[in-house]
Amino acid sequence: MSLKKYLFLVLSFSVFAFYLAGAPKGELIAPGVWYYHDRQESIPWDIHVVTVCLSNPAVSVETTKAGNQLRALEKTSSMVSRFRGNVVAAVNADFFQSDGMPVGAQVIQGELIKNPTNRAVFGITEAMEPFICMVDLDAFLLTPDNICYEISQINGARNKDNLVMFTPYMGSESPANQWGTEMSARCFEGYAVNDWFQVVVTEKSGLLGPLQKPTGIPEDGMVLSAHGKAKRFADRHIGEGDTLNLMLRLPPVKDPIYTLVGGIPRIIRDGKISIEHLEENLYEEFRTTRHPRTAVAFDKTKDTLYLMAVDGRQPRHSVGMSLDELADYLKKLGAYQALNLDGGGSTTMMVRGKVVNKPSDVTGERAVSNALLIVTRSSDPVQ
Repeated sequence: MSLKKYLFLVLSFSVFAFYLAGAPKGELIAPGVWYYHDRQESIPWDIHVVTVCLSNPAVSVETTKAGNQLRALEKTSSMVSRFRGNVVAAVNADFFQSDGMPVGAQVIQGELIKNPTNRAVFGITEAMEPFICMVDLDAFLLTPDNICYEISQINGARNKDNLVMFTPYMGSESPANQWGTEMSARCFEGYAVNDWFQVVVTEKSGLLGPLQKPTGIPEDGMVLSAHGKAKRFADRHIGEGDTLNLMLRLPPVKDPIYTLVGGIPRIIRDGKISIEHLEENLYEEFRTTRHPRTAVAFDKTKDTLYLMAVDGRQPRHSVGMSLDELADYLKKLGAYQALNLDGGGSTTMMVRGKVVNKPSDVTGERAVSNALLIVTRSSDPVQ
C-alpha cells in the first residue's frame, strides 16, 4: 500500500471517528462537565456546548424559577448568582408569557409548580435518567377514610367545581375568590412528582359562608381551594387536623421526577431529526428562519447530556440556526433525543459564573422565566 493511500485511509477513519464520537468535549470545567466553544467563520456561527456526564455522582441537573414566583422575570445570570450551590453552567429554559409565567410545566427539586400543557418537556428523574416527552397531569388526594378526589390544577385557575392546589410559588395568599372552602396544609417531608406524600390540614375556612379574608399559603405547604362539588366534598370529608395522602402524577413518566422544564418543539426523536413544530402548534417560519437558539439533548445511553446555545441576529458575529440546522448539529454531537428551548433574545449560556455567548438584544442579557443549571458538589474543577 502506498504512503499516500495509507494517509488517506487514516484521515478518513479519523473523520469517521470524529462524527461517531461527537465533537470535542473541550475544556473540563468541573468533574464530569466540559465546555466547548465552536466558532465557524464561513457562515458565521458562534456556538457554545456544555457536555455533562450524568453518571458522575458529583453532578446534578437543577432548574430554578425567576424571583421564586410563577409570575416573575429575571436574568439567567441573576438566577445563577442566588442559587444555593456551585453552578458551573446554565442556560435559559422555557418560553414564557409577558408576566413571566412559563408556557410549560416546571418541577423544582421534586416540587411541581406549574401544570403541563400540550408541549414537550425535558426532565430528569431522581435516578438521574433524562427524558423528553409530552406529559399530562393526573393528581388526586386520599382522605383519612380513603375517599379519592381529583386535583384539577397546580397553581392554576380555580374553575367551577374544581379542587386546586396553590403553593408558595403562587404568592403569599390564595388568589381564588371568596366562594369556596380553603384548607391550609403543611407537608411532613416535602414531596416528589410521581410519588406519594402526606400533608396535615392546619386550618379550614369557608365552611359556614363566604371566605372572610384571603387564605395565607404556608411556606412549607400549600392551600387546597375547593369550589362547587369539590367544596361540598371538602366540607363533608376533610377537617382540621386530618392527614391527607396526595399523588401528583405526570404520565407517561412513572419514576419520581426531580427536575423538569418545558420547551418547543422536540427536534430529535430516537436518533433521527424530527422537527415536531406542527404537533406542538407552531408555524412553519419558526422552523425555517435562523434565530438564536437554546437546546437540551442527551445521547442513546442517557449518560451524556448536552446544553447548547448558538448566537443569532448578528450578521458579522453569528446568524443563528433554523431548527433543522440545530438538530443536525446536535445529532453530530451524539444526541439521540433533543428539545428546542426558548431562543431569540432569551438565549443565554453561563459557564463558571460568566455569560459566554453574546445575547442578541441591544440591551444585553434578557430577563427570562426559568433556567436549567448544572451543579457540582466539587469546588475544584479539575479534582
